[in-house]
Amino acid sequence: EDGNPISEDEEETPAGEVPTEWTSNKASFTDYILGGCEINMCVAIDFTGSNGDPRQPGTLHHFNSDGSKNDYEKAVAAICGVLAQYDSDKKFPVYGFGAKYDGEVNHCFQCGEEEEADGVEGILEAYKHTFETGLIMSSPTVVTTVLEKAAEAAVQSQAAAASQGKQKYTTLVILTDGAVSDVQATAECLAAISFAPLSVVIIGIGSADFGSMQFLDDSTPSGIDIAQFVDFNAHQHDWKSLTSATLDEIPKQLVNYFWSRGIKPNHPDQVEEEDIVVEPEEEEIDLTIDFGEDGGDIVVPEGDVYIPRGAY
Repeated sequence: EDGNPISEDEEETPAGEVPTEWTSNKASFTDYILGGCEINMCVAIDFTGSNGDPRQPGTLHHFNSDGSKNDYEKAVAAICGVLAQYDSDKKFPVYGFGAKYDGEVNHCFQCGEEEEADGVEGILEAYKHTFETGLIMSSPTVVTTVLEKAAEAAVQSQAAAASQGKQKYTTLVILTDGAVSDVQATAECLAAISFAPLSVVIIGIGSADFGSMQFLDDSTPSGIDIAQFVDFNAHQHDWKSLTSATLDEIPKQLVNYFWSRGIKPNHPDQVEEEDIVVEPEEEEIDLTIDFGEDGGDIVVPEGDVYIPRGAY
């Protein structure tokens, strides 16, 4: 049956090798989507101190009193808003990295009160809620823990889907204001998780030098490319350009993952049509934060921040 790794009359093909008889008629991304393949999404947000004091206008995590979005919010709304349409339940894990809790830098922590945010609005609410948790915005910028967690979840999600004759792929969207602290370790981590049904989209927020992040996009030591870097500043004034740049490699990566494992698309007649949810607009946000002097860390005291619960 289509959607299962192999049918009864096919021999299993090693990962990375395409069955000879398939090469002349390779399936497309559209074939998989029409066949019901869902794209789960998880989001990771950079809370390191290099983002600046959120009280100050012009810093990357500042919430504008006129209701306009900061760059993190714009990126979430534009990019996650597109990817969310491929997910049937619109439930998304949101992680943070680069902040201290109880004196220890945490490289992967839950944002928001729930394990999964409800829609794009929920992602933005989880992002705002993080500033109410008593975090200290610190350093270094490490994304390997987030990468490993996303890969593990992607493998488990596809295994559960396959047991029901379905297909699931995962996209991890990482939003960061600068280069990772250890590029080589990050490249090695990407290679180590390249077996997973996962694409990694790294969104560069701000005006830092992202040269080393582009290296992660171009570097494929395992021979399997799962990462894509997008400079938000280069595309933020053109929504179509931003979306195109972000999704440029995901279709190919998804097809390569399933096809190389002998997993054909399901038949379109097995899929039920889903409604597309359009998220409402956001309301004004106010933020009051104390700036500490702990080696450049930014201290955000718990209970000292008022953030209205606006709709997006």
